[in-house]
Amino acid sequence: MDERLLFNLEIILVDFFSAYGLITLLYLILLPFIKNPLLKKLDNQSNLFISFIGIVYLITVSTTTLVLLNILDEESKTHLLQRMFGKYWFGFWIQPLLWVSITQFLRFEVIRKNILLRLLFSLLLILSIEKMVILFTSFHRDYLPSSWSMSHNPFYPSNFFLELLMKVSIYLLFVGLFFFITKKINNWRIAKAK
Repeated sequence: MDERLLFNLEIILVDFFSAYGLITLLYLILLPFIKNPLLKKLDNQSNLFISFIGIVYLITVSTTTLVLLNILDEESKTHLLQRMFGKYWFGFWIQPLLWVSITQFLRFEVIRKNILLRLLFSLLLILSIEKMVILFTSFHRDYLPSSWSMSHNPFYPSNFFLELLMKVSIYLLFVGLFFFITKKINNWRIAKAK
C-alpha cells in the first residue's frame, strides 16, 4: 500500500506540479500577444485544478506518513520521527508546506493576477527544494575534460521536449476532465435546488 501512495505522490509532484509551472510560464509568455478569452478561462481552470491537487497532495502526504509510521519497525520509525521533529525538522516539512501553501494561495484572484508572484510560484513548483540542493551542491565538481567520462547517460533533446509535451498534454487533459466534472456537479446542484 505504501508503494502505491508513494507512486501517487510522485505522479502529483512530477506530472501535475511541474506541468502547472510549465503551463503558467507559457501563459505568461503568451499573455501580451494573445488576447483570447479562452486562454484566460483555461488559466482560471488550471488554477482551480492545481488548488484541488494541492489538497489531494496534502491528504496523500499525511496518509503516507501515517501509514509509514504504522508499518515501519521501531528503528526506522525512530529515524523517521527524528527527521520529522529533530534538529533539521525544517528540511522535512518545508517542501510539502511550500507546495500546499502555493497551491492554496492561487485561490485568491489578487495573487493570480500578480505576474511576478505567478512567475515565482511556477518556478517553485517546477524546481523542488531537493532539485535545487542537488543543483547547487553539484557546482563544486570538477568539470575539466578529463572528468567528462563520469556520466554515461546520453542526453537527447528530442526526448526532453517530448517529455515536456507529454506532461503538458496530460495536465491539460486532467484540467479538461476537472472542468467537465465541476460543471456537471454545479448543474446537478442547480437542478436539485429548484
